[in-house]
Amino acid sequence: MNGSRAASVEAPIAAAIAELGLENPRVTELPGGAANRSFRLRDGRHDYVLRLASELTPGLGASRASELAIQGIAARAGLAPEIILANRERDYIVTRHASGSVPSRSDMRESPMLGRVGAWISGLHALAPPPGLPAVDFGERAAGYLALLQSRSGRAGVGSIARELERRRAALQPPARLTACHHDLHHRNFVDSGDALIAVDWEYAGPGDPAADLACCIGYHDLDAARVGLLLEGYGSVSAALCARIDALGWIFDCLWFGWNAVAALAGLDSDADLQDRLAARLAR
Repeated sequence: MNGSRAASVEAPIAAAIAELGLENPRVTELPGGAANRSFRLRDGRHDYVLRLASELTPGLGASRASELAIQGIAARAGLAPEIILANRERDYIVTRHASGSVPSRSDMRESPMLGRVGAWISGLHALAPPPGLPAVDFGERAAGYLALLQSRSGRAGVGSIARELERRRAALQPPARLTACHHDLHHRNFVDSGDALIAVDWEYAGPGDPAADLACCIGYHDLDAARVGLLLEGYGSVSAALCARIDALGWIFDCLWFGWNAVAALAGLDSDADLQDRLAARLAR
């Protein structure tokens, strides 16, 4: 690390090291998401991950309170790394390091992994979310991104997408139940130890529609009907009503993804123009 980029993280890293009582730890930056930065902190006795939230994170819909609450119950169920500490003043959290490999996008399209991911999602959805957390609605969040995009950029075509989103949201009944959901089941947010899957980066977690998590995973990895079948086979207890909700939420998730990417780009984060073009084409179908 060097220059201004280093200066922005040196203070919270030093604070976390002191708070944890680490002795001359080795600090290594980890590959991370578009908005946050993560660092592995290791000394002779401990192995932790420090995640620093971007100042843009709240504007992109993340909730620290929901993140900590949902990751906490997921960790107790063996589905997430244990939270060691959360410093709200400096806006960072520290978890135990999860050993293993991050699956590739192609891994997430293979039969054995799809079954394991489906079972992992089912395990998460068996957990009741803690009371008092706001429910996460993909349609509401997507509408918020599109409204922000319209107000800041005036991009052509956003209005028609927003109107179609409104129509689809009106046609979708409320979910029959709310469960603990991750809401960002991208392959980069899984760690595979060989014996188990662990999910990281719970910043968009909260009580939600179980179909939304499944639609998110399907959309991120562009799963065809056969691969969706393998995912749902691992998930188990799949009804016709759940399948219909997954289909309906698939378009809404693409809309959310498109809007998040566009708003993030306006905030100065890296943007994948080819991905945005593909999402726009999917939304136009």
